[in-house]
Formats: sequence, structure tokens, C-alpha cells
Amino acid sequence: ARFGTLSDYFAALHQRLNTAGTTLPTLRGDFFTYADRDDHYWSGYFTSRPFYKRLDRTLESMLRATEILYTLTLAEMRRFRKDGRLVEGFPAREHYQRLTEGRRSLGLFQHHDAIAGTGRDPVVIDYGIRLFHAILNLRQVLLSSAHWLLLLDKGQYHKDQSKSFLQMDDVISAQDALPQKTTLTLNDEPRSLILFNPTEQHRTTVINLVVNSPDAHIADAETGRPIASQISAVWVEPSKVSAEAFQLSFAAELPPLSLIVYHVIKAPAGSTPRARYTIHRHGNPPTVHSEHFQMSQLDGTEANTPLSLSNKHLQMWNSPETGLLQKLRLQSGLVRQVQVQFLWYGTRTSGDKSGAYLFLPGVEGSQAYSSSEPPLVRVTRGPIFSDITSCFPHFTHTVRLYHLDGHAGKSLEISNTVDIRSETNRELVMRIMSDVTSGNRFYTDLNGFQMQQRRTLEKLPLQANFYPMTSSSFLQDVTSRLSLLSAQSQAVASLRSG
Repeated sequence: ARFGTLSDYFAALHQRLNTAGTTLPTLRGDFFTYADRDDHYWSGYFTSRPFYKRLDRTLESMLRATEILYTLTLAEMRRFRKDGRLVEGFPAREHYQRLTEGRRSLGLFQHHDAIAGTGRDPVVIDYGIRLFHAILNLRQVLLSSAHWLLLLDKGQYHKDQSKSFLQMDDVISAQDALPQKTTLTLNDEPRSLILFNPTEQHRTTVINLVVNSPDAHIADAETGRPIASQISAVWVEPSKVSAEAFQLSFAAELPPLSLIVYHVIKAPAGSTPRARYTIHRHGNPPTVHSEHFQMSQLDGTEANTPLSLSNKHLQMWNSPETGLLQKLRLQSGLVRQVQVQFLWYGTRTSGDKSGAYLFLPGVEGSQAYSSSEPPLVRVTRGPIFSDITSCFPHFTHTVRLYHLDGHAGKSLEISNTVDIRSETNRELVMRIMSDVTSGNRFYTDLNGFQMQQRRTLEKLPLQANFYPMTSSSFLQDVTSRLSLLSAQSQAVASLRSG
């Protein structure tokens, strides 16, 4: 007797098949969507506890960025060895322990009852606390490493975390709280803003800061070159603008694996381009006041005309009643029907119900989302981005166009902030209806890297035709093989309450 390997097993298997003169059937794809009995398809856990799915992805990206910056710091420190030792001050051992704990917390959350969202409440809270503490610890390593790399005189480095030289641009107060932007106080002295690109590709990305002034000047710290920017309102309520905080947006050019420093300074009044707003509510126009931004309302004829925004690559038309997307003109000039809808799914009134694992909708199927009054719709127009935001009772939906070259300007950015804690046994879903001739086929990713073809089958129940989407999906026109509609996701659009 001896230990066998996979090669030994398959060699013996092929020998047996050749002797018998037979072959094995070939299966392509995966086993989604799984059912253990009857119509109990396990499509529920694709979207269970989306907040913690997002927190996991946040930790994953934070860990990767921190590992890279920490490694670059250690490599740079070898140039400053003193008596065969690393320069004193930088807590390399403590930071390595924080990295190790972060890896363990991330690995622990890959358990099938953690990332799937199928754990009980106390267990999920414990997971959340571990993820939260891991993110806070990694932020210390990230800030400390960036501080050391940026210092010209390494002797000025100090490791007192209570007097951190750098701060993150947002604050996470608890494991179940969304991050809140830190307000940057501006004056006549430049404030340094440091951006890190942890990828090996050149990136052009829009950076959003919250500052305390409606006028700000931003420039490249190395060259002094001014950067085009936009000041937008910070909305504390759907129809109320903050008088103390303002959003500063600009497009940053980030080389691969780079730390780039920008300077932000308070600017003369009226010198920074500001966003202009059109506020609308069908049948009940709101009144919004702001001393810093131009606010207008739709007149009688405009109130019945589709809302439209465009850049050099795209044009979109949205419903004047709801603000939701209806049509899209592509760069080729082709106009496509691309409709965004929101719907409710209920659950069954008897027998098994939807839960952490199962999606068991009621016999009535989906119902269109409706509220007691039309949503408040805000149209933003500015030099960096323009968007249309719809404020419903249970969610805020934004579709944004960037006025940039490259990939960012050639796609729409759709984001949803959802709160359905007041609901029980109800599913809120965002559905995109298009006239792309895709047949019954579409594609989602398996792991963020590989795409898998999916098929919907009418002979199967609705819940069997739901598939996981880790980070991206697309539809393809079966006549031209042209990809016309794609989506990338960092969270999930379908949320479960209760």
C-alpha cells in the first residue's frame, strides 16, 4: 500500500476506461442554482446580509493595498540600514502582526455561514466586529507606511498613533455603520492630500472630498499645476443642503503603485466652478434654499419632458416623474431602451418562507415599488460630473455621468443607498430592462476574474433563474456578438429584510 496522488487516480481511471472502451460525459459550467428538494433553490444567500458582503470586500481591498505599501516601505528601509538593523522608529513587527490578524479575519469570513450571510445574528455581529477591527488596524499600517515613505528626513518619523501624521478621509464608527466623510478644514496654508494607487495600472479616477469652504483650489504638489475641480452640495436631507460642508471633486491621474500628493487651499469667493441643481417632485414641487448653489425648478412644460444628461460619449433620458433611467444613446449613436425599475418580492404565506438560504417568492410574483407620494428628484450639472438622484422612502438612487475621457466617461455609474429595516419578509430589487437581443443568455463572473455564461429556463421556477454576481456581468447581442450592457458591482442591488 502507498499514498496515491491525483495523477495516480486519473491514470488508473483512464486505464480502466480505455480497457472498457468507453468515455465519461463532459459537463461545462457550474452547479448554480442549487436545490436540495422540491423548488427550494438556494438563491437566497446570494444577497443575504449585503452590508457584511460589502464590508468583506472593503477589508479585502484594504489588506491588499496595505500589504503592498508595507512591503515597499520595508524595501526602501533597507537603503537606510544602521549597524545592520532597520532604522529605529518604524514598528515593523507590530505592523506585521496587524497584517497577520487582518489576513486571519478575512480568511475566517470566507466560511460558508459568514460571506454567505447565513449565520445567526450574534455570530454575524462577532464576524462584523472582527472585520471592523481588522480594517482599523490596517489603516494604522497604511498611514504609518505612507508617512515613512513620504518623509525626506526619515529621522523625523514618529510612531505615536495618538498623534498620527496622516488621517484617513473617512471615519467608521462601528461595525454596523457606514463610513462618514471627514470634513477637511481649509485656510490660507495648503493642506496635503495623499492618494495611493495599489494597482499596477495607470488610473484616472474622480476623488470626492468634503471641505468646509464653498471655494477651494487644488494643485499637484510636485509641479504646482492647478487641477480642474467642482464644488457640489452635501445633502443632509433630500431637500436640505448643508451650510457647513461642501463636496470637492476632481479627476486624479495616478501612475501604477504610486503615492501622489495634492495641495488643497481655500480659494477666493466664487473662483471654483459650482454644480447647478434642478429640484423636482411631480405634483408637489419642493422649496430648496441655498446661498451657495443655484437652485431651480422645472416649469410646466419641462415637468412632462424626459430629463436628459449627456457627455461626449453618452446621453441618457430619465423619467420626469421618478428620475429613473429610460433610454441611453451609445457613442456609436445607437439608442437603446434601458429602463431601471424597482420592485418588491413578498414571500409565501404558508409553508416554508424565504430566508438566509432560500428565495421563495409569493405566488403573486413581483410587484412594482410604489410610495405614497412621488420621489424628490435632483438633477446635478457640473464640469466634472452630472447626475440624477431620486429620493424614495426606502432608498436613494443615483445615476451619474462623468465628463472625462477614458473608461469613466464611457459608462454610467449607478448607486443605491437602501434602508429597508422597517420592512419584514420583503425583498427590494433593482431590475434593468433593455432591448438587447440576448436571448435567454447572460454572463456573470465567478470570482472577479472569470466570466460564466448563464441561461434562464422557463421550465424552472423564478428563484432557480437567479445567479451570483461577484463583481461584474454583461449582456451580449446574439446577432452581432456586441456587448451592449454591462454592470460592475461592489455590493448587491437585491436586498433582503427581516
